[in-house]
Amino acid sequence: MQLEDIVTVKNTRAIWKKLQTSIVPIVGKDDLANIIATVESLVKSLGNNSYIPNIGHGYLGYLKNAGCTRFVPILTKEDMAVYYLLVLSLQDYIVRDLPGVYGAWRIVPKNAVKENSLEEALDNQNNEEEHELVDPYFSDSFAKKAWFKDWTSFTDLLRETCDDKSVGSYVLTSDIANFYDTIDINTLIDRVRSTVQDSSEIISLLSYFLRFWDRRIKGYSASSKGIPQEIISDASRMLANFYLRPFDESFINACNAEGVVYIRWADDIVIFGSSPAKLERLMHRASRLLLNIGLNLSAAKTRHYTRSSFKKYRALDLISAVNNKDYKRYLRELKSFDDRYGEDGGRIDTVLKASLNMLSNEPKSKTTFSLYFIEKHLAKYEFFCLLNEGQMLKKYKIFGDVKKNLRKDIDLLLMYPYAAPRATMLSFLSKYSKFLMAEGVSKVDIGKMITLISLKNGGSEIIEEICAPAAEAKI
Repeated sequence: MQLEDIVTVKNTRAIWKKLQTSIVPIVGKDDLANIIATVESLVKSLGNNSYIPNIGHGYLGYLKNAGCTRFVPILTKEDMAVYYLLVLSLQDYIVRDLPGVYGAWRIVPKNAVKENSLEEALDNQNNEEEHELVDPYFSDSFAKKAWFKDWTSFTDLLRETCDDKSVGSYVLTSDIANFYDTIDINTLIDRVRSTVQDSSEIISLLSYFLRFWDRRIKGYSASSKGIPQEIISDASRMLANFYLRPFDESFINACNAEGVVYIRWADDIVIFGSSPAKLERLMHRASRLLLNIGLNLSAAKTRHYTRSSFKKYRALDLISAVNNKDYKRYLRELKSFDDRYGEDGGRIDTVLKASLNMLSNEPKSKTTFSLYFIEKHLAKYEFFCLLNEGQMLKKYKIFGDVKKNLRKDIDLLLMYPYAAPRATMLSFLSKYSKFLMAEGVSKVDIGKMITLISLKNGGSEIIEEICAPAAEAKI
């Protein structure tokens, strides 16, 4: 496969149309109108070896915990096209199913990029029903249906394993520390070369891109570690999952030999077994295997559970009730979660997003208690800032009094410095302006809200220069 087969106007348009609708819309109508000239220039620079990744637009900050911030790079539209088209051209080789391993998926059918049919394939994917149960770091997959299928398979397997007494009574969880940032580029590229045939030019360009995509921070010094966890993240998900394949294969064998069940979603690891000591021995084995590829487990995020307590912590029965639209079971599980949350904690982010889905789809689930539970917790910044535009829409439809609640939420967002929730709110205001106007929020009101967020941008050039102007232009 050659570069000229994949970096085409049609394929680039497919990538750019997705970027146009992201919370940081770096592609506008004028960009799409001038795409032929832009792609011709890009192809020329690739052909004469003058291409170099740009310094990008900057970084978007997401609250992780207690002020710790994850900064997501906002790359240029040209670099995003190059990165995605390179990785998508390799997906037939680097995406492979392993038992119990989730978090990466084929975005388009085989050979869609090579056959110059990427735009049609992505359009078909994005026309599927939008699923918004869980959306970590606001990632917005090119393939919503594939994402939801993978997430559902993961949560279903967790629940089924929790119900299986034969796996033992104990659970140990951990995650890979700074996963994307510590992937060794040399090791990754060597593995891609040994796996993919007849694509040396594409792999060389991918290697070059990964070494210089972060020039805003690194300057002209080539990076040896780290791949971009950018605004969409599908391409890096595929590469990251591929990087872990030898670890997965070795660790699956080690677990099988000990009668232990191994399940992974992206960088989150869960193992089930008959004793805490056995699970700790295997987690030590995982640490040794990860050390060989320059990765480490996070000690701070490693926790013991029983099968029962893990199931409750992850609210797996509540998720199942939501997926099955069983409102009676959902209400029981919500009450149970609320009773234990103060003392035992739990994945309340998942519970809130699942609850928004449930109350939107099943009127009988709207009780005084369920409404109070959601309203109480979404009044807190650390939970409200996790919502995406679709989840915000569900919130306002459920609670009504849209103008008052919207102003209250914007005031809440502006109390904190993180840019990503501001970008999401600006995207919501423009994407659902017709809904807002139908609910009594005038066009002037929306414009004032956009201006306020732009002025109180928390020092983010992304908000001031990209998100706010794009939102204003769309209303």
